[in-house]
Amino acid sequence: MVTVVRNSSSEVRQKAKRYSSGVHFDRFVELVGTRGSVVPLDEALAIICHFADPTINPSRVVSDLDQLAEKTAATTATELMSEMFGPSGFTGNTMSYDDPANSYLHLVLTRKLGIPITLCAVAMEVSRRIGVDLVGVGMPGHFLCRSMDGDRHFFDPFHSPNPLTAQDCRRLYENLTQLDNWSAEFLEPTDARMMVIRVLGNLKSIFRRRSDVANLRWVMRLRSAIPEISAVESVEFAQLVRHSN
Repeated sequence: MVTVVRNSSSEVRQKAKRYSSGVHFDRFVELVGTRGSVVPLDEALAIICHFADPTINPSRVVSDLDQLAEKTAATTATELMSEMFGPSGFTGNTMSYDDPANSYLHLVLTRKLGIPITLCAVAMEVSRRIGVDLVGVGMPGHFLCRSMDGDRHFFDPFHSPNPLTAQDCRRLYENLTQLDNWSAEFLEPTDARMMVIRVLGNLKSIFRRRSDVANLRWVMRLRSAIPEISAVESVEFAQLVRHSN
């Protein structure tokens, strides 16, 4: 007589989640695993959403960006920023800046709240879809974006949709940091790869301050897939895995 072992529905769901997460981790490695490779910002950030909440399908997050772009009437960077970050649009979460939800693209899209880098990421991905050239600017302490067309304005969507000059950016930096070490290099473009690293770095800092080992573990696992930082953090990740088992 053959005994049939039936898994409970919860066991089946857990196995499905583990399989799904494995597939998405493999895809993340494929995207970031070669040093210096070009990374699709939308897909990489969407995969991060899945690890924060395994019920999230990264392709759905990317589709939400597609739909947002389809509704956009703007044809220039200035028009786009006014449309997306004007009244009733996206804005900076000044009340709960350290909320990890501000770093999760799917929640930024639904809540219309974020931190500088994720708001810039939304603007950049919508602009790419409508043929407007916006790039990230990794100014220390406060992420910006800038237009590469026309007047090449800078933008700080966390605070306002209005265009900024380089001098405005300098004043913003000095007001935020209280430092007198300004360099024009702070306004150089930042690629998508570095944006993904910075988002994961923000989450790492948040979860370490909160002693949230469960969330820190998946963040460190994703960071371990990035060659630029994996060698430095490999020991830290190994220790985290040992201590959480």
